[in-house]
Amino acid sequence: MSLFNTDKDFNVISNLIPSGSNIIDIGCGDGSLLDYLDKNKNINGRGLEIDQDKIRECLAKGISVMQGDADIDLVDYPDKSFDYSILTYTLQATKKPKEVLEELVRISDKAIVSFPNFGYWKIRLNLLLNGTMPVSNNLSYSWYETPNLHFCTITDFIELCGATNIKIEKKCNLKKYSIQEYTKKSKFDNFFLESGMFLISKK
Repeated sequence: MSLFNTDKDFNVISNLIPSGSNIIDIGCGDGSLLDYLDKNKNINGRGLEIDQDKIRECLAKGISVMQGDADIDLVDYPDKSFDYSILTYTLQATKKPKEVLEELVRISDKAIVSFPNFGYWKIRLNLLLNGTMPVSNNLSYSWYETPNLHFCTITDFIELCGATNIKIEKKCNLKKYSIQEYTKKSKFDNFFLESGMFLISKK
């Protein structure tokens, strides 16, 4: 699932990844991110995607891709198979997000994870004023047809990492397209950022 608006989002991810890295993009969609990273960072990339139509789009772009489900198939990869794993706007649609995160940092040295922040002020305001789940450009599904299974906030994600064997190394501000060393959770981020993006690794 992709909520990217422009190539600027891709650029933030590109800035987190050294040239020539060995990468797996889980839930890679049509392969646009892998294609971007290949052209800009000369990465060795492959995708994991569940949707057959998206897989065909990847193959048409010359992208190496396998059909698979993040909830089931990550266990098949050996430890440290990749330099980086990427999970963009897919975590909230998995059945077992905790296990998926732990698999990410097992199969790769570092992982980049992004997700919609359900603590964002506009979502809170919509619930307060209208009493309904929000529908917007970034959350374009009605509650009864959304693929999202787990609605988490940036604070929820940080606390989950703290309760597991996962270290948060960097956080990204996708409004300012900036990357910072992670020090502690921020109420400001949880309230004002529409999405969370983090670089994580195994403790």
